[in-house]
Formats: sequence, C-alpha cells, structure tokens
Amino acid sequence: PAAVAAEEPPAVRFRAGGDLRLRQEGFDHVPLRTAEPAVTRGGHNDYFRIRPRLSAGVDAGEDLSLDVRLCDEFRHRNAGQESYEWPDELIVDRLELSLRNLFDGRVDLHAGRQDASLGSGRLFAEGTAKDGSRTGFFDGVRARIRLAEKTTLDLFGFYGRCENDLALGHEHRDLTGLAPGWNGMDEATAGFFLDDRSLDALGWGVYYVWLHDTAWRTREGARVPHEDVHTLGARLLPKFSEELSAELEGAFQWSGSDGYDRRAGFATGGLKWGFAPGAYVSANGLWLSGDDADTARREDFNVLFGRYPWISELMIYAFDADGVGTWHNVGQAWLEAGYAFGEDRAHKVRATVGPLWAPERDGAGGGSDRGWLETILYTFPLCKGAAGDLTGHLFLEVLQPGDYYASDRTAYFFRWQLNWAF
Repeated sequence: PAAVAAEEPPAVRFRAGGDLRLRQEGFDHVPLRTAEPAVTRGGHNDYFRIRPRLSAGVDAGEDLSLDVRLCDEFRHRNAGQESYEWPDELIVDRLELSLRNLFDGRVDLHAGRQDASLGSGRLFAEGTAKDGSRTGFFDGVRARIRLAEKTTLDLFGFYGRCENDLALGHEHRDLTGLAPGWNGMDEATAGFFLDDRSLDALGWGVYYVWLHDTAWRTREGARVPHEDVHTLGARLLPKFSEELSAELEGAFQWSGSDGYDRRAGFATGGLKWGFAPGAYVSANGLWLSGDDADTARREDFNVLFGRYPWISELMIYAFDADGVGTWHNVGQAWLEAGYAFGEDRAHKVRATVGPLWAPERDGAGGGSDRGWLETILYTFPLCKGAAGDLTGHLFLEVLQPGDYYASDRTAYFFRWQLNWAF
C-alpha cells in the first residue's frame, strides 16, 4: 500500500507589539444639575494622561490563538485632577483564547479577558466604566455564529468584578460601580445580538441583554438592593442609494427586582448623505428617558455597558452628580459634517452642532434646556515606518448651558493626543 504522508503540525507564530498614548486634557465650567456645586470637579482641570500598553500573542495555525496585553496609565496634574503615583496599577487588560471556524467554519469562540463591542456599540462597549479610559475589557465567553453568509448571531456571558484580580500596584480602583467612590458592586450579563445584512437596501438587527447588578453601598453606608435589568432592542440600517443612508435604533428596558419597577426607553436615529468623495453631512437625534420624581416607578434608562463618552466627552462630566457615565434624562438633536482628505484619506475632520434638553426638569435651574453643544475633531497621521505608526488628533467641545443648570458660564473640553502603535 502507498505510504500515507503524516500531517504536519500547525505552524506556530509569535507576535508582539504595543502602543503609547499621550493626552493632554482640559475642561472648565462643566455644569452639574445641582445648585451647589454648580460646576463639576472644582471648575478648571488640566492634566496629562500617558498610557503604555504591551501586547503579545501566539497563533497555532489559523484557528487557535492566545493574546495577552498589559497596560498602565500615568497622570500628571497641572490643575484639578489628582496625579498618579508610580507604580500605580499595572493591569492585565487582555488574556484571550480564540478558537475559530468551529463546527464546519460556522462558529468563532472567544474566552477570557477580551474587548467586546457588540451591535452599534452604544450600549455594549465598556466593561470597566470606572477605570478612567485605561481599559474596557469584559471577562467571560463570547461566540459568533454565522447563520448565513451575511447573518451573524453573537452570544455572550460575562462577569465583571468591582476589583481587578489581575493587577499589581498600590491602587485598586473600583471598575463597575454606579456612584463615586468604592461601592463593591459586581455585574453579570448575558444575551445575544443578531445582525443581518443579506439585503443590500436594508440591514437590521435585534438584541436582548440581561444585566444583574449586585447590592452595593453608598458613601454614606446606605444599602442599595440588587437589580436585574432586561433590555430588548432593535436596529434598522436602510440604504436608499449609494449616497443616502439612515440608521434607527431603539430599546425598551424593564426590571422586576425587589425595590425596583423600571420602565425606560432609548431611541436614536440619523440620515446621512455622502455628497462627494470623503465628504458627508447628517442629521441626527437621540433620546434617553429620565426618571419622573412624581411616580414610584423608575423611568431613567440604564445604558448598560455604554458608560463612556459616546454622546459627548464634555457632557459625561456633567453627569458626575448622577454617577460615572450614567447617561439618562437627555435628548439631543444635531447636524454633523465630515470630510476625509489626503493620502488614503487618512486626514479626517468632523464637526457637530445642536441643542440638548432634559425630558424631566430635575435640574437646579428648573428648566428643560441643557444648552447648545458644538464639537470639532481632527485626526491625522504624522509618520509611518518600520518603528511603527504615529497618529494624532485635536478635539474641542463647547457648551452654552441652558436653564436646566444653575451655571450659565460657557463650558469647554479640549484634548490633544499622540498615539504611537508599534
């Protein structure tokens, strides 16, 4: 009989790299809904953030890989924000095992500490909301199932502890809490995101997310009971032509835990026109329900794992009185324009303008007008070579507060950033 050639073992390949992010941020006069204080964090803040990350990985063929990433972030205060002291907190923010093309190529499985932005990313992208922009990982399991050529189903289950078990240093920051300070709240979540792009003229998706927040304590020692939050949502992505497209997303939220009776909603949408190569304009709207103080029911929307600046860098500080990134009780309408230019259209400019308001008048000013927000962002390449890629951005937001707030001072948030990826 003919000799059967032995199968060669899968090729093993090692990878290594990293990035270094340098930021200077400043803000002032960012209003709070309270009368005293009327602005957040003492007013003027100016500080540097330096975040190095080192990553390594190993691939066994095309279908098996293990990835590890370490990071830290150092801060130096010019005004306001507290400086960090070395060695602060060295974090393992990725420890992920990936198995691809299981079950005849239909399933990819990811287990361990991983990044996970599901759906539009608005409500599910940030697993460590109180970590101060250093990390955004989730601990658990995620599977992507290819039901058809352009139809995917993401199933997931994650558990987030209030303290990072994979960190070294003298600081151990709260990762998950809903209020300032150490709260001791853990989070568990599971659900699915279904995405279908089989029709060129209409993409769509549906999702369900269960979130369990354990009981926790306020700074004053009061006990807040646990809550199970259920969120059911849908997304439509119609495409009217090569130049004109739209997006609609909405979700309904409820809970029936002891001490809670939550009924809340979220909706957003936009119409985008790409009128020239690299150029577009869009009209957009957003609504997140607030809590009516005259009812026993909770109507404020819980943004789940969307407690990051997806709405506004400046406005996330305006919610300091409510908790870290707890977006709710806000409506927004804005016009947006963007243009990409240069080699490979690597230079990008984006500007927005529009009003914000509060569905519930629970601010110290007594009104519903949060003000007008204007933003501009410019991202650009600096150099590219064997040592890596250096990119940067300049970002500015300005808010003229309305009668929802006690403060009427014009607020701003500014940042310049350099990022070296190697």
